Amino acid sequence: MSPIPVNRTSAIFQFAALVLAGASLFAEGSLSAAQNPNPAPNTTPPLNAPLPKASEILQRALANEHKLAAEREKYDCRINDRTIETDSNGNTKKDTSTVSDLFYVNGIPIERTLQKDGKDLSADDQHKQDDRVMKETMKYSNQANAQKEEDKDNQELEDFMQAMMLANGHRQIVDGRSVLFYDIVPNPKFDAKNINQHLAQVMQGKVSIDEQTGELIDINVTSVADLKIGGGLVANVHKGLWLHIRNQPRPDGVWLTDLAEGSGDARAALFLHPYFRFKETSDSCHIYTATAAQVGPAQVVKKP
Repeated sequence: MSPIPVNRTSAIFQFAALVLAGASLFAEGSLSAAQNPNPAPNTTPPLNAPLPKASEILQRALANEHKLAAEREKYDCRINDRTIETDSNGNTKKDTSTVSDLFYVNGIPIERTLQKDGKDLSADDQHKQDDRVMKETMKYSNQANAQKEEDKDNQELEDFMQAMMLANGHRQIVDGRSVLFYDIVPNPKFDAKNINQHLAQVMQGKVSIDEQTGELIDINVTSVADLKIGGGLVANVHKGLWLHIRNQPRPDGVWLTDLAEGSGDARAALFLHPYFRFKETSDSCHIYTATAAQVGPAQVVKKP
């Protein structure tokens, strides 16, 4: 349930990041096809055992996130992000790339940009980055501020849970772990009231979830219909918007995102970037002590 660290400067990519974060939270918390309680968390259930209840998976995911919050703060990850804007014929209009460091403060991800388009930042830009990162670090070092951000994420979770359903659930054993697989479908009986819920009702795809921890493993969704909100001024999403994220467990049990990608034709507010595709990967994650001294060799996150 960790937030997706998509670093965007335009509103449309912030919009896409919201979709990713909301979809992943929904996937971990809303298992409407579930039936009976799951066996003990540390055992691998039979493939034909009843699927777990929604409340159990949600509580398991929340408990696991709470347990791992402090452990995640030991990590510093290198993030590579490439975004391409095109015209309606697929011709590249703008191709940008950034390299950033990502770390966590009270569970909130913070990024510091190191390079843009293959070049180190200027001294002035480095100073601006330092100031921004310091302000965000101080802000989320306050537990109340971090909790407010978490409450916002939880509200997005609630919105997506109400507007979407999981169908055709089944269990597989993958690398010795029990994994739940579901199709993501809109809830046809739900009356959407906000942008998250309207968006959820045009998205379909697939999701896999680690049964023991409730953590999202992979989610792949596509918009199956056009969506206009406020006559297209608030949001305008065309059929075929594609979004995909993947999380991987570290050897110590901490789950981190190693891939976020997407493409499509979408607009948000008055910022028009109708054709885009992006891909964000984690090259490596280092474990540090509280004094920021590295205590082990860099461990490479599995690449796509």
